[in-house]
Amino acid sequence: MRKGILAAVLVLAPLALAQAPTVAPTRGNGPDAYAKGADSAAVNQTIELILPKATALHLDVTTLTFDLTGLDGASWPNSTPDFEGKMVCVYGLTEQDVKTQLGNNFYNQVQTLPLGTSYNTATWPNISINGGGAVTAYPPIKLDKNGELVPGSKNYFVCYRTFILQKFSNGKQWHLTVNRNDPESAQGIQHLYIQDNPCDTFGAATGLYELPNGATLELVPRNLQAGPTGTRSGNNPERCGYKSWLDDLVVVAVKVNSDLWGKSTANLTYTLATTAW
Repeated sequence: MRKGILAAVLVLAPLALAQAPTVAPTRGNGPDAYAKGADSAAVNQTIELILPKATALHLDVTTLTFDLTGLDGASWPNSTPDFEGKMVCVYGLTEQDVKTQLGNNFYNQVQTLPLGTSYNTATWPNISINGGGAVTAYPPIKLDKNGELVPGSKNYFVCYRTFILQKFSNGKQWHLTVNRNDPESAQGIQHLYIQDNPCDTFGAATGLYELPNGATLELVPRNLQAGPTGTRSGNNPERCGYKSWLDDLVVVAVKVNSDLWGKSTANLTYTLATTAW
C-alpha cells in the first residue's frame, strides 16, 4: 500500500512543477538605455503598476433563515452547544424598542435597540447578546421547577444571526448601503433590524438600524469609509487577515411578536459605491 502511495506522489510531483507559472525576460520596444564609465555606469528605469478601477462585494450567505420550528427544547444556557452560524433568541430588556437619534456622521439615522437588546463584538467574529435570557420555546413560555409560569416568559423576543460580507474598493472613498424591497406577493417580516461592523473597527456593545420595506440605509459611518480596503485590512490583520478585501460582520435581528405563521420574507440588496478615486 505504501508503495502505491509513493508512486502516486512521484507521478503528481512533475505535474505540480509543470503547472508553475514561468516568466520570460521582457524585451523593450523603445530606445535602449546605455551608459559607460571608467569606474561605474548608471541607467534609469521607470516601473509602472496599472490597476483598473474596481469595486466588488462578496456574499456567500444568500439566504439567511430564522427558523423557529426547532426552537422548542433548546437547552442553552443550561448546556453549551455549538451556536456557530446559528440563531440565538433572547427576551427583551424593555417592553418597547429603545431609539436614539444619531448625528451627521451616521447620516442622521436612528439607532435602535430591539426591545432594549444589543450585542457586543469584542470577541470578533462572534458576538454576545445582551438580553433578558434565552427563549427556549415558541410560542414563548417558561415554567419553573414547580410547574408554575415564569413571569415575563410570554413576552415578545428578538432573534439574532450574523454573517460575513466582504467588500473591495481600490478607491480613496466608498460607502455601503442596504435596501429592502420585498416581493409584492410575499408575506413580509414585520420588524427587521441590521447593522454592519467592519473588522478593523469592531467595538463594544452596539445597536442596530430598523429596516422597513422600501427603506435604504447607510451601513458604515462617514469616518470609516476611507480606502483602499486592502490598507484597512492591513491595519488590523489579526481580525481582518492579510488580504485586499475588508470583512464586515453583518448582524441581522428580527423581533417576534404578532407575525403570521408560515414563511415571511424580506429581500435585501447591498451596494458598495466608490465615491472618490
